[in-house]
Amino acid sequence: MDKYKKQSRIPLIITLIIVSVMGVLSQSENSPISAAFSAAARGLFSLSVQAARQDSPSYEELQSENKALKSENAALRSQLTDFLETKSENARLMKFYGLKKKNPSYKIKPAKVISRDPSDDFGSFTLDVGKAEGVRQNDPVVTENGLVGRVARADSCTCLVRTILSPDTKVGAAELKSGETGIVSGTAEFSADSLTLMKGLKRNCGIRKGDLIVTSGMGGFYPPDLIIGRVTEIRFNAFEASDCAVIEPLDDIERLDSAAVITDFDGKGEVSEKNGD
Repeated sequence: MDKYKKQSRIPLIITLIIVSVMGVLSQSENSPISAAFSAAARGLFSLSVQAARQDSPSYEELQSENKALKSENAALRSQLTDFLETKSENARLMKFYGLKKKNPSYKIKPAKVISRDPSDDFGSFTLDVGKAEGVRQNDPVVTENGLVGRVARADSCTCLVRTILSPDTKVGAAELKSGETGIVSGTAEFSADSLTLMKGLKRNCGIRKGDLIVTSGMGGFYPPDLIIGRVTEIRFNAFEASDCAVIEPLDDIERLDSAAVITDFDGKGEVSEKNGD
């Protein structure tokens, strides 16, 4: 724009100089010089206006330039959005770097929690990944700390997760050191305190408070050695005449804002297929 302004000033300056000189030469309004001066001034003014118009950008040119700048700004904003989304995705992937490095067969789909069901007492939530990303019913759902649930239902772009606090989720589990096995499943009583239970333990088993409970891998639904939580106490279940361990997950499941679905792993579904399930 500065270039346009400088170019448009040149003919105007020349006109002013000529007008000034001729004005000095004209002494009388009725003199021939005065008449010639007036005619010349009008002609020079007309020429200077035309020159200024030729040097200055037209309305159409300015409009076109403005449109091009808007288009360029929109493209830059889109690139910035893509960059921020990629950066966020990479940050989510880095959470699971250790899990993936330890288990190369895992196919992991990081996701964001996009909604929760306030009427569900067991902390179920919806993730922003679905069948389009390879997510299927019963796929394990994890954080960087361990197992938090399973996919109960998947559509094209989202999936509903039932957590390990829910009675609808049953996980084959084992104590990491002793190998004692049982089934982890939630109850209404304990889910209120964000706790779950490991049932079916033998009386006076070797599991103690503070022990780490992991997935056993039995059944083919969950890979082995995913952390479920730590034992907070051992109780006797009179109804089943067996011990049970109260488990505290490592995550506050009802406050999660992200998680990941393991869509594939070595041994997935092998036992179920052998049993014809």
